[in-house]
Amino acid sequence: MRLQGISMLAPILFFGMFMSIDGQLAAMTIDLGTQFLKIGIVKPGIPMDIALNTESRRKTPNVVMIQDGHRTFADAAIGMQVRYPHLVHGNLNDLIAKSSQHPSFELFKNRNPFYEIDESPRNASSVNFKLGGESYSVEALTAMILANAKKFTAEYAQVSEIKDVVITVPVYFTPVERLALERAAQMAGFNVLQLINDGTAAALSHGIFRRKDITEKPQRLMVYDMGAAKTTATIVEFKLVKEKYEKQPKMAVLGVGYDRTLGGIEMTNRLRDHLIEMFEKTYKPKTKVNTNRRAFAKFAKEAERLKQVLSANAEHFAQIESAHEDIDAKLKMTREEFNRLIEDMTPRFGEPIEQALRMAQIPIEDIDQFVLMGAGTRVPKVQEIVQKTIGTKEIGKFLNTDEAVAMGSLFQAAHLSKGFKVKPFNVEEKVIFPVEVHFVSKVKDEKTEEIVGEKNVVKTLFAANSVYPTNPKTISLTSYSDDFAIALKYGAVESLTKKQLQEVGNLLDNLIDVEISGLSDALKNRSSEESEFKGVKVSFLIDASGIVRVRRAEAMFEAKSGIVGSITSTLTGLFSSKTEEGEPTTDEATATGSNEEKIEEREAPKAEETTPQPEPSATPSTEESPKANGTDETANSGNTTDVKPKKKELPPMVRLRIINKYPSAYVPNRYDVEEEKRRMVAFAEKERLADERAAAENELESFSFECSQYLEESEFTDFTTEEEKSKLEELVKRIRLWLEDDVTKETPTKEFTDNLLELKNVVRTVKKRQEHDKTVPEKMKSLETLLETTLSLTTLGNNVDEEKALFKKEDRDGLKTKLDKLKVWVEGVRKHLDTKKKFDDFNFTGKDIDSKIKSLNREVDRFMKKMKKITTLDELNKDGKIDIDEIVAEAEKKASAEEKSETKDKTKEPEAGAESEKKTEL
Repeated sequence: MRLQGISMLAPILFFGMFMSIDGQLAAMTIDLGTQFLKIGIVKPGIPMDIALNTESRRKTPNVVMIQDGHRTFADAAIGMQVRYPHLVHGNLNDLIAKSSQHPSFELFKNRNPFYEIDESPRNASSVNFKLGGESYSVEALTAMILANAKKFTAEYAQVSEIKDVVITVPVYFTPVERLALERAAQMAGFNVLQLINDGTAAALSHGIFRRKDITEKPQRLMVYDMGAAKTTATIVEFKLVKEKYEKQPKMAVLGVGYDRTLGGIEMTNRLRDHLIEMFEKTYKPKTKVNTNRRAFAKFAKEAERLKQVLSANAEHFAQIESAHEDIDAKLKMTREEFNRLIEDMTPRFGEPIEQALRMAQIPIEDIDQFVLMGAGTRVPKVQEIVQKTIGTKEIGKFLNTDEAVAMGSLFQAAHLSKGFKVKPFNVEEKVIFPVEVHFVSKVKDEKTEEIVGEKNVVKTLFAANSVYPTNPKTISLTSYSDDFAIALKYGAVESLTKKQLQEVGNLLDNLIDVEISGLSDALKNRSSEESEFKGVKVSFLIDASGIVRVRRAEAMFEAKSGIVGSITSTLTGLFSSKTEEGEPTTDEATATGSNEEKIEEREAPKAEETTPQPEPSATPSTEESPKANGTDETANSGNTTDVKPKKKELPPMVRLRIINKYPSAYVPNRYDVEEEKRRMVAFAEKERLADERAAAENELESFSFECSQYLEESEFTDFTTEEEKSKLEELVKRIRLWLEDDVTKETPTKEFTDNLLELKNVVRTVKKRQEHDKTVPEKMKSLETLLETTLSLTTLGNNVDEEKALFKKEDRDGLKTKLDKLKVWVEGVRKHLDTKKKFDDFNFTGKDIDSKIKSLNREVDRFMKKMKKITTLDELNKDGKIDIDEIVAEAEKKASAEEKSETKDKTKEPEAGAESEKKTEL
């Protein structure tokens, strides 16, 4: 059964698999494909999801365009590719860490002939492109793309920033390619939790959603992935293994195979070239299509579309409007013709499968499940060849192949991030490129201890097909007494074909030159009488990202007496004469998978950092007794005993300085990382100002058009004076001409905002009149009605005895004085309303009337509270407010009832009688 909605199932599964520790924490994954990125996000409230980009799409083109100091990404950049094909840069993944002499660059240049290469960059060991007069390395452009993904993912997840990330890489990436990509991610502001192989991530996605199905019996899965630029096959095995407390699932990679130049791009390019050839034969243009980069880009875009259509249709027409020299092209293409174009590629389709089986050392019959991934596998010919290769095995449909890589790596992000707790799912990878350590061993005379010769020594650190992440490996070097260097190189890669070795190129020449310094200083600061130098130990590992790390280098000493001597006896045991110099030994502690250059070990005896200063100032002493003037003062039966100061016991290890150099590849150092960070900050600020300017220009253009519409509407012009109308017409005319003729890219934002403010000031005055004309008459009518009703209150009790009146005379007179004053203001306003023209300004506002109504209501409330006590009106005071209409209605009702009564009750309360008389009067 195919999981069409893996992201919908993920929240249900993940609620049982992790819990949030910090609600503000989030982690993301980037499926770094050649043509597209797919971004995963995990955070409290969004347990597992694919992040939508700014265009609300689930996949994002892996491109960047730089023009006039402004960057454009993703779909917006793709939209400009036909117009500016030389400025839109993509397909950069396989150029990471490489120079312009690498085979990958030659292939890239053939496929993308219009890019401008910087032939004399600051760092000649990297590929650099010229864009707008500036030079940008592949790693810098990749960092920009990653930073843009980080930005829109944070917006989607509604968090201020996301730091933690897991990024997918092809399985064939060497350790230096992986390290260069990690540094590019650091330029983008990421904390890289892990680089995970894309085939492994896809298989992990299968495993985590079928966790309950995994048993002690091994289950094997092969993932065949043909993407845009490469094809890989990954065989993994799932089974339960015994851990400390319970059995846990483990996924082990058994074998991998790949072709790093076989993919959809190669098919598209062949189809593009065929369409150009058909066009030139059919329409006979004056010039070649490949001399016009826009025309060339149009054919490439149509070839990509046509390839997809022919996967589902036997034939189709390629149609390109104004393809070249204003000629509209319409060319018929059949699937059979397309298959002929890629006929020589078909033997390569099955090779990654066979290579993976050879590495795993199992037959195809031992594979339980087989799944296809990648857009290239939608081509019918690919499916046909793959099915022949796997024989009777059925191709499975149980993965959402478009997003399986992102979802599998998302599990790793949740597992490695501090914000979540995830049920364990162990993953073991295969080492493809074995690593050896090369050094020069100095041969000493056994009697004189003098150096009499040298010999080159090679030791295997990490063998091919071994498992990583590894435990730390340590080598012991006993013949050095001064600063020295060693080299890490690749061993014989027997699992790779000759073609694959050629594609790796000079990256295999050397891995890392390790310079170790500080040893001579450490020896100078040690007395041979106090301690004996036992040698240097250097520690290495391959972490979970597949990167070879030089963990640390330490000079070891053994004290000739004292407590430290006994402590170091076990530590220096590895320097026994029985152990050959440089023979790797495995530490018991497991690798942490950290991507820090220094990885903390389990607690060990104190070590010192070498410094140029004398040893006493650089190395703190061990615990000493309190001293006074160099002696301890103790009292014992009145006698004092002089105690000699204890000698300072020096630590048994001295940490040495390490410098890693990568002679065969370009790996950005920390200075490169910081410089690119600063450049991206400057880009972001410049783009922010440019966005503000563009927004101001658009708003001014839109509002000036809106104003020209106002001038044609009588509803607006009726409220405009001739002077205002003339001024607005002149402003609109001047601004629109200025926008069309005088505005340039250098026009400052302030000019747009100033012109906009000038327009708005004129329109605001007119709009205010329109608004007042609608609201003021209604408000005035309400005020006049309320005033008339309130005035009637002041007449209550005028024709009755004061004792029977509801309100005292002085209260009625006080209210009437205030109402008369208000009446004068109301009459003045009414006169103004009756005589003013529409374009005249109001000498008051709606707020003024609201204020008068509010004041009048307060006076009425205050007046009604002075009413004498009544017992017949139950709801006189309702919710603390007085309703005059209810008072009048109740009074009329009472008066009518009294008129019908033939006799009056003599015992009625005086207040009620007074009220009756008052209501009869009203």
